[in-house]
Amino acid sequence: MKNEKLNMKNGWCAAFAMFVLGVALNLCFAADCRIEKMEWVGERSEFDELSMNAAVGAPCDGYQDAKRKLIRYYEDHGFLGAKLQVDVDSAGVMRCQLDRGSGWVWAEAQNLDSGATDIEVFRKLTGLEMGEEVSLTDLERSESRLARLGYYEQTAHVRLFRDPVRNRVIPAYSLRAAPISAAEGFLTYSSVEKSWEGKVNLALYNILGTGRDLLLEGYSQNKSRRLEGSYRERFIFGTAWDVLVRGFFQDDSLSRDSRVEIGVSRNIGFSFDVAAFVGIGNDEKSSTFEMSYVSFDRRILPRSGTSLDVSLAWMMDRPDSLDSYLRLESSLVHYVPLYKNFIVRYSAAAGALLPSGGAFAREDLFALGGINSFKGMMYGLTRTRAYGFSQAALLWQDGYDLSIEVFYQPGLYRRMKPFHGWAREHDYGIGFTQYRKSWSFSIYYALRNGCDYLDGVLGFGAKTLF
Repeated sequence: MKNEKLNMKNGWCAAFAMFVLGVALNLCFAADCRIEKMEWVGERSEFDELSMNAAVGAPCDGYQDAKRKLIRYYEDHGFLGAKLQVDVDSAGVMRCQLDRGSGWVWAEAQNLDSGATDIEVFRKLTGLEMGEEVSLTDLERSESRLARLGYYEQTAHVRLFRDPVRNRVIPAYSLRAAPISAAEGFLTYSSVEKSWEGKVNLALYNILGTGRDLLLEGYSQNKSRRLEGSYRERFIFGTAWDVLVRGFFQDDSLSRDSRVEIGVSRNIGFSFDVAAFVGIGNDEKSSTFEMSYVSFDRRILPRSGTSLDVSLAWMMDRPDSLDSYLRLESSLVHYVPLYKNFIVRYSAAAGALLPSGGAFAREDLFALGGINSFKGMMYGLTRTRAYGFSQAALLWQDGYDLSIEVFYQPGLYRRMKPFHGWAREHDYGIGFTQYRKSWSFSIYYALRNGCDYLDGVLGFGAKTLF
C-alpha cells in the first residue's frame, strides 16, 4: 500500500515537472520565435501587403500593431466591418486573411437632444458630409470640434445606427444646449501709472440655436476709449461659408480711428479656419487674410492642444505717410499635461509693420499691454511697429472649478521716436480663477522688470454665463 502511494506521488511529481519543462520550452520558443515571412490567403492589395510586411522580423506576437493600423485604415475608408485574421506557425510563417466587408457612407447626422441647434446648422457644424465614406477618425474629430465650440454639453457618447438597405451609417449625437453666452467685466489698476481702466465684454453665441455669434467689447480709461464688435452669420445660402462683419472705434488723447470690415470664412477639415476681409477706415482701405488652427481638448480650462492664429493685412491709401504697408501678426498657445492637475502652457506672439522704415501714424501701430499682451503694462501703454514675446506658465487645475497659474513673459518691442532700437521687457506674475456654476471670478497680479514688488498691475474680473 505504501509503495502504491509512493509511486502515485512520484507520478504526480513527474507530471508536474514535465508541465513546468513544457512551459519553459514554450517560453524559450516564444522568446526566440520570429516572423520569417508572410503569406496571404484570399484577395489583398499591394497596400495590404506593405502594411503587414512591417511585422516581418518582429517576434511572433509582434504583428498586433500592424494589424491594428490596417484595420483602422479600412474603418476610416468606409469598411466598418473589416476583419483581419493572422496566424503564425512554429516556422515563423505569418498567414493573413482579410475580409473587408461592405462599404458604408454617412447619412445625415442627428442630435438626440434636438433642442440645442437648428438641425441643418448642426449637421454642418459636425463636419460630417452625407454620402462621404464613413471614418471613425473623422467621427472622433467631429466630437472634439463640437466640444471646442462650447455650444453644447455632451450627455452621452455618439452612437452609430446602420441602415443596411442603403449601406448608410447615421451618427446620433447626444448634445444639449450649454449656457455659453457670457457677460464679463474687468477692472485693472496700475500703481505705477496711478490709474484705473475698465473693460466690458458681451458675447452671444449660437443665438436662438442658429449658430449666429455676436461679440461686443468696450474699454475705457482716463485718456482712451475703445469699442469693437463682430457678427457671424453661419453657412450663408446653405454653403460651408460664414459671413462676418466687424469693426472698431477708438478715441484717445492723440488720435481717433475707426474701421469696418466684411468678410467670409469657412472651416477646413475639423481644426482649420480660413477667412478673408475687405475694410475701410478713416483714411485707408484694407484687405486681410487670416488662418487659425485649434485642437484644444475643451473650451473651458483646456488641458491639452494647440491654438495658432496668423493674420496678413494689406493697408492702402494713406496720404499722411506711405501709400501702403503690410501688417503681419501671429500668436501661438500650446498646452501640455504635466502631472495630475499640473499643466504647462507655452504662448508666443509676434507682429510687424512693413516696410520697417515707414513713418506710421499712431493709429497704425500695435497697442501693447493688457491681459492678452504684456501683462505688466496697462492696455495700450506702448505703441510700436514691431514686437515679439513668449510666455511660459505653470497651471494647477481642479477640474472645471479652479485654476491657479504662475507665468514668466520675456519680450521685446521696437521703440518709437524720439527713442531708437529695441526695448526688452520681462513680465511675471500670478493668476487665480474660481468657477461657481455659471459664474467665474479671476484676479491676477503682474510685474515688469525693474519695478518694485508693490508697483505692479492688479486685475479683477467677473464673468457670468447664460
